[in-house]
Amino acid sequence: MAQQIGSSVLDLERGTLRRDGEIVPVRPKTFDLLAFLVRNPGRVLSKDELFEAVWPGIIVTEDSLTQCIRDARKCIGDETQSLVRTVPRRGYMFQPGDDTASVSLAPAAPAAVPAGRPPEPMVAILPFRVNTDDAAAKPLFDGAVEEIINALSYFKTIAVLARHSAFALAQYSDRDIWATAERLGADYVAEGAVESADDGYNVRVVLSETASGRRVWAQTFSFRTNEIFAFQRTVAQRIATALVANIESAAMRRVSPAAAANVEAYVHILRGIALLRSYGEGVNQQARAHLLKALELDPESGLAHAYLALADTIIGGYTGAPRSVLDQARDRALHAMALSPDEARCHRILALILLYRHDFEAAAQHLARALDLNPYDADTLAQTGFFHTLRGNAETGLALLDQAIDLNPMHPPWYYYDRGEALLHVGRYREAAVSFSCLPRKSAWQLARLAACYGLDGDLDKARFCAREGRRLEPGLTVQAIIADLRLQSLENRDRIRTGLELAGWGEEETQETPLPATPLKG
Repeated sequence: MAQQIGSSVLDLERGTLRRDGEIVPVRPKTFDLLAFLVRNPGRVLSKDELFEAVWPGIIVTEDSLTQCIRDARKCIGDETQSLVRTVPRRGYMFQPGDDTASVSLAPAAPAAVPAGRPPEPMVAILPFRVNTDDAAAKPLFDGAVEEIINALSYFKTIAVLARHSAFALAQYSDRDIWATAERLGADYVAEGAVESADDGYNVRVVLSETASGRRVWAQTFSFRTNEIFAFQRTVAQRIATALVANIESAAMRRVSPAAAANVEAYVHILRGIALLRSYGEGVNQQARAHLLKALELDPESGLAHAYLALADTIIGGYTGAPRSVLDQARDRALHAMALSPDEARCHRILALILLYRHDFEAAAQHLARALDLNPYDADTLAQTGFFHTLRGNAETGLALLDQAIDLNPMHPPWYYYDRGEALLHVGRYREAAVSFSCLPRKSAWQLARLAACYGLDGDLDKARFCAREGRRLEPGLTVQAIIADLRLQSLENRDRIRTGLELAGWGEEETQETPLPATPLKG
């Protein structure tokens, strides 16, 4: 069950709080307080009740409660104290108010509807603590951790918490990290501490069980800077060996620990990937510059070629990019795959570009290959789910998207669009609207989907509001242009969206060709 609070969504099952679609770090006691408040709306709760609910069997001062209330308000953006109200000399009250659009009980948010925990042990690899003044160390070891996550994903007997979620855990205090990791489904946590040495680094890596705190494995590594790729591979192997008695050692032997043979080039690749995953003015162009620099230093880096192809596709406008741009991106991605044939990310990026070119069969082949190489890559699972949805098999697509969200509960915003599309096409309109609503920024195309969901669900006031906002952003965007997206193979799905938009009052005054939507599939 998920509770919407203004612009925030409190997921009671997952134990997370999102605000404007982004994960908000929240202390366990603050979460417990918010959960108790939203379960008792419109009622004055005495301090004694709150003490018993949040600190059962523990004696704490009123200062602890005051601080917890202050922290809760900060987390949900309640600066005016209109949601969590102080009742003098009596206690506190959670007051939803009369505006149900502001605070309403919503269906479970996307992250709360997993397809089922994988039976394999799940491990979270946290970003290493860098205890050095070396400015290059932090991005270098962030990249090392990402490559360790990627390498571990090759073992079909181990599930790995996705990079986005694992790195988000670093926002929590030492006391809260393990509890949050356990709530996210991680059975084990791997942590590392980095210190400078004379000609390189010393790194202490510890693997622990989240439930008991028991240390499973620990080792200190000393290596030169140019030996970091061997370090990544070794750490992944040792973690896998510690977790599983019989692992697929052959799979690890085929893993390239990093696409670049040059450390400086590798750092540029890491910066480019990070920028492609972000949103903001000019970030994709900055990412492209870093990837070009990486290729100057290491022209044979398959990963750099692949992400440069993706950057060019994003800058060109995704599906709306000129054919020449998509063809050039496809050729570069093919070159990347030839350089790194066993790198799952190269296959995934090639598949996306082929999808934008409407080469569906080829895209399906490379998505399948990416999953075969790396079955626990959350982004590949999500994008494969979206692909199945577009091809008219939304039930399969939704199952894959839920599996991806289970592996990456702190996922980037574009997952909301993909899952919303799947929910729309299986007829779960209200849940689809919740998913689309979680997008922090909504284009006219995304508002069209939201309008269709509300229209099909019978909420015509919200449907018409979204239609007005969408037409305001793009006055020339017609119903015909929206449903003419050639990627939607099912006529039933096209008719479904047409009906929803017509119910929302989205007119068809203009008939000129409109570019296809730029679905925000980042790196």
